[in-house]
Amino acid sequence: MEVPLHDVDVLVPKDVTEVLRLLSSRRGFKLLAGGTDLLVQLRSGAVPKSDLIDISGLRELRYVKRSNGHIAIGALTTFSEIAESEIVKRYAPILAEAAETIGSVQIMNKGTIGGNIINASPAADSLPPLYVLDAELKLISLNGTRIMGISDFYKGYKMLEIRPGELLAEVKLRAMGAGEVGHFFKHGLRQGDAISVVNGAVILDLDGDKVRNAAIALGAVAPTVVRAPEAEKVLKGKKLREDVMWEASRAVLKSISPIDDVRGSAAYRREMSVNYLYMTLWRLAKEVGAV
Repeated sequence: MEVPLHDVDVLVPKDVTEVLRLLSSRRGFKLLAGGTDLLVQLRSGAVPKSDLIDISGLRELRYVKRSNGHIAIGALTTFSEIAESEIVKRYAPILAEAAETIGSVQIMNKGTIGGNIINASPAADSLPPLYVLDAELKLISLNGTRIMGISDFYKGYKMLEIRPGELLAEVKLRAMGAGEVGHFFKHGLRQGDAISVVNGAVILDLDGDKVRNAAIALGAVAPTVVRAPEAEKVLKGKKLREDVMWEASRAVLKSISPIDDVRGSAAYRREMSVNYLYMTLWRLAKEVGAV
């Protein structure tokens, strides 16, 4: 049965300072940005009903900037804006790739990167790129600012390292270097507008066809997005030969712990993780002329 929301109060603050004051009032507000997840969860009862602070109109949290080898993205930046950003496409193309798969055009136009992070779904498409790009989160409150690595932000399934009164204001990630190549991958139950059964991101730092360093992250295969250090270790210092790519792809099984759910079994997710990582490595090897 759908939960009625007619009695929910929605406050519309004029700036971030007012948001922080409201959050510090301890009235149990929830923040409404794009609302593409939250409103569905409220109506279904998955999230307890509460009054809302609508922050969608705060332009001060909606931007993409580059400085000192990093990219800063305001928490209210939409996935359409990320996908279309020349800065993101040049310096973090795997995030632009992921942004284009988030959902329908309507979802991309409304959904925000901050909302995707706070929703804490292990299948969130923005998270694997953020993990391999060493993203840091800027959390602000009336008490000051905290900077936290994205992997430290997630303590378990839907468990966040966020304090009462804090607001996620910005995501900061490193720009990919000249020798780095990468891709995002996603497998869903249909071609478009699908929740990921498996997703992931790969960055290789190459010297010709030899891997100097590798960063691999996968989603929807554990309570949180995970890095795959065993697979990264297999690739490091090796040439992108077929046997090496298969060995690295199979090594990813040591990092994941998928479950059975309505979108796929644990066994299916393990098989797809290996196959998609191999296909992504092969695609990168082909692009750099290693195969």
